Formats: sequence, structure tokens, C-alpha cells
Amino acid sequence: MFGLFDKKYHNPELLETIRQTQDRWFDFLDKLETRMHEMCMAAVPEIREVFNQDTDLYKRAHGHMLMGLRGQIDQMRHKANKTKEENIFYFIDCATAELPDFISSAGREYHNKLHTFRMDCINRHYIFEEKIAHYTSLLNNAAGEQDLEAIYQEQLTAFENIRDKFVCKQCGGNMTIPQIFFIATYITCPFCQTQNTFIPSTGAQMVLHQARCLAEQRTAHLLKIYEETKPKNHHLYQQYLRSMFDEWNKIVPDMAEENEKFHQRLLQDHSNSINHY
Repeated sequence: MFGLFDKKYHNPELLETIRQTQDRWFDFLDKLETRMHEMCMAAVPEIREVFNQDTDLYKRAHGHMLMGLRGQIDQMRHKANKTKEENIFYFIDCATAELPDFISSAGREYHNKLHTFRMDCINRHYIFEEKIAHYTSLLNNAAGEQDLEAIYQEQLTAFENIRDKFVCKQCGGNMTIPQIFFIATYITCPFCQTQNTFIPSTGAQMVLHQARCLAEQRTAHLLKIYEETKPKNHHLYQQYLRSMFDEWNKIVPDMAEENEKFHQRLLQDHSNSINHY
């Protein structure tokens, strides 16, 4: 590779290539972070304006704008991951394969230099990921964080006030809705067995769309604990993820089966990211 590994015991070309590769990697991430900063800081006032002017109950214009910005951040993350694999880890693999054995003094010296290079590059990438988390949070909260817990509790109270006030469309018998539903649901009359359609209020339907955000608000302290660990304690992230999904399932239990599939996918993605290190 590059003809750099013929000099097994004294290789200044290799040391210079390590230095240049690390400098390019750091400079590359600096440029991505600068672009991310400029994009997000310019977007924050626009997000607030769109949110305040969006008369749609579901705030879809605001949601689409956020989705587009997150997509651009994800593209930066993908570009960084690809560069790390192709220009950092591939270089390390090639260099390691052509060095003397670690048991020799010369081999040990160069293996240690490569190990230091690897850790410096990985730690710089951790900083980049922390910047992504910071700016993603900034965008999410740009319009002001809603008190989703209060909204949810209001809907539970409203449901308790109406759950015993329904009558069967067929026989007129009094019906009790067994639990709060967030989508249209068939309820069987206990007297004549007729299927009655229960349509939840608009506010209750909104809970379904806000359930994940509410679960994230409830478990934000666990995510913060994980984000503050250095180096990252991946077990703490898995604990956060499990707690967040538990809360999500409590809010909308009917979605638990689908949510668990999503949880497994996120765990697998996180496991794959760990293996890269």
C-alpha cells in the first residue's frame, strides 16, 4: 500500500502518512460541523415562524421542514461514516498487515502508533456525533417544547368523563368504552352484540402522533446520562432505549407489537455501530 511498508523497522514515510491522514480526517469533520452549524442556526428562526403560522392541527408543514433538515444531517453522518471506513479503518488494516509482529520492539512501536492514531480518529468522530445530537435537539426544540405530558393527561381526563355516556346505535343500551382508543375502533354492545364504531376525539388522535415524543420526554434524563459518558457507555444507551419503548407502549399499548419490532431494529443498528469501533 503506497509502497510505504517496505521499510519495516524505520519508516518515516508511514509516520508522515499517519499524520497527514489524521489531519485530513479532522479537517473533513471540521468542515461538516461548520456546514451543520450554519444550516441549523439559519433554520431555527424559520422553524419557529413556520410552526407559529402553521394552522394545520398536525403541524405538517413544520414536520416536513424538520424532516428535511434531519435528512441533511443524516447525509452528513453517512458521509462521515463512509469516509471513516474507507480512509481510516482501511488504512489501518493495510498498515497493520504489513508491519512487523507486535512481539518485536520495532513492530510494537509502530503498532502502538497506529493504535494511538485509531483512537484519536475515533474520539474525533465521537465529538462529531455529539455535535449531531446537539443540533438535532436544537432543531427539535426550536419552536419551543410542548408539554406533551399535560396534553396527554388532559385527554385521559376527557376520556374518563365520556366513557360511560355512549349508547348502542341498535338497541339503545348503555355502553362503557373499556379503554382509551386513539383510532376508530369497533365496540361490541353487551346487550345485542352489535358492532358500534367508536371514533376518538381529535385530541385523542393526536396522542398517537405524539406518543413517541412523549416517551422521549419521559426518559430524556436517561439519554442525557448516556450522552455525558466518555467514552460512550453503550449499555446505558440500551437501557435508555428499553425504557423509552416501555413508556411508548404504556401510552399506546395497541401499538406495542409494532413498536417492539422497531425497538429490535434500533438495537441492531446500534450494535452494528459499536462493532465498527
